[in-house]
Amino acid sequence: MPTTNRDNARNAAERVALHCEATSYDAATAEPLRIVALRIRGNRVLAGGALDLCPGVDGTPAEIAERLRRFLGDRPLVGYIVEFSAALVERLIGAPLRNERVEVSSLYYARKVRTVSKSAIDLRLDSLIRDLDLPVRAEDAHGAALAVAMAWLRLTQDER
Repeated sequence: MPTTNRDNARNAAERVALHCEATSYDAATAEPLRIVALRIRGNRVLAGGALDLCPGVDGTPAEIAERLRRFLGDRPLVGYIVEFSAALVERLIGAPLRNERVEVSSLYYARKVRTVSKSAIDLRLDSLIRDLDLPVRAEDAHGAALAVAMAWLRLTQDER
């Protein structure tokens, strides 16, 4: 089905919160266990339309790659350690992602460094969630993706 100007305008206003659970923290060798992607449109997280995939369970590698490619499109990716998740997705789809990437811990750090004087800034996701007073827990890939989306909304609310 061809895309319309309306689809292109909607995609330009959307972002995708992306989080991958994997067998290790080494992006070169880790195998993805679960991939969750949530669209963010304006000031809303479209949690009901989440893409939640378990490679090896939810289809063949080719089917999963195609679903990811369609869902992500050219939307900017928002994540916590987003480069790790993007690297795993790139390996799955067999091509580089050209999507802009936004690291929420960097946005959080930039906010905190303006208000905290010479003290350590805790960049762990659970600390970020607590400090931003987000109503979510990052106990699994879905919770982490939702936390990332909500953190991005909170940290960029003055810019939008």
